[in-house]
Amino acid sequence: MKPRNRDKLYIYNRDNKECFFCGKKLKFKQITLDHLLPLSKGGTNDIFNLVTSCKKCNKIKGNSILKGIDKIILELFMQAVKDNKIIGKGLNIDNNTLKEQLLEIDRIEDITDKFIFQSDNMRFYVKNNKVVKVVYLGGLK
Repeated sequence: MKPRNRDKLYIYNRDNKECFFCGKKLKFKQITLDHLLPLSKGGTNDIFNLVTSCKKCNKIKGNSILKGIDKIILELFMQAVKDNKIIGKGLNIDNNTLKEQLLEIDRIEDITDKFIFQSDNMRFYVKNNKVVKVVYLGGLK
């Protein structure tokens, strides 16, 4: 599934209309989207795994993985949560409560066909910018 134009515009604005890697200012028609965790290595088209890139940097990066990728993806995920871009799908929880819980996330637990984020007491399975499963781990505050 390719990112929708509104997601591409969101990423472009989130990244301050510049290449994530070299900082070059870009017009919207000049950008490419680069996967932080490449599709070939298990990445997804989620907005928190995509960054604005100039064509040159995208080509140079190829399918390599940046150092500190977990921290970068976590920061982009948290920004998407704050921007109301991450919603629940098929959950017995409203999106406002879900957002409060998502803001407690402090790590990426695993990456399978979904990104799995975790807080001290909850695990969230995210695919296509939607939380598709929540596991309560106990120890609720």
